[in-house]
Amino acid sequence: MNTAELNIYKDIEEYCERYNIPIESLMDILEDQKVLPMIRGKATEYIAAIILKKSLGRNWQVQKLNLNPQQGTYDEDISITHSKTGIRLKVEAKSAVRGSFTLGTKRTKVNVPHFKVKCHKSRSNISKSTTTNDRYLMDDFDLVVCNLSNAIFQGATLGDNLELIYDSEAISFLKTHYKTHAEKELIRSAYDDWFCCFPRMIAQKDSSIPRTPTVQLINDTNWFL
Repeated sequence: MNTAELNIYKDIEEYCERYNIPIESLMDILEDQKVLPMIRGKATEYIAAIILKKSLGRNWQVQKLNLNPQQGTYDEDISITHSKTGIRLKVEAKSAVRGSFTLGTKRTKVNVPHFKVKCHKSRSNISKSTTTNDRYLMDDFDLVVCNLSNAIFQGATLGDNLELIYDSEAISFLKTHYKTHAEKELIRSAYDDWFCCFPRMIAQKDSSIPRTPTVQLINDTNWFL
């Protein structure tokens, strides 16, 4: 075990000791189907910060924030600040809707390959879906970022593992699109395919952001890479 691996193991030991977690059960806890969605959602925020750092370069400072929201506010995910001007932008990282990728048909509103993004407040209730109570307003943050990955995983599955959507035609299309063959390669490509937009581009007439806006996989005028 090298020094880096030893340090990681020590950190894990300290973490388990601090929160009274049996270290031999740590992986079972992390993979619990009630726990995993929250971990994956939080991981999306950290990965988004890394992607932004790489994309924006030296002129921007990127900070991953872990703030407790005050009443009437939300927990800001990422802050990016322009070094020369001091302009600060608030960034919201969101996951795609599970299993939402589809090729589209002529009978649907969007007849090209697309998926949906969860842009409503995380603790919202479906009973509020027809109101703006569980929605963000376009001025709540300056940029929304997401990736495709969650959209290609089938929802409401019983197994412990994430399963690809059962639409074989859609999976075949995605493998061609990303020039991949194996499922692992496709999943990695989906993890790495990021989209972002300015909230005003998708806001509705009442200035609220749709609960699950649509993202076209190719040439979306509202979402860019």
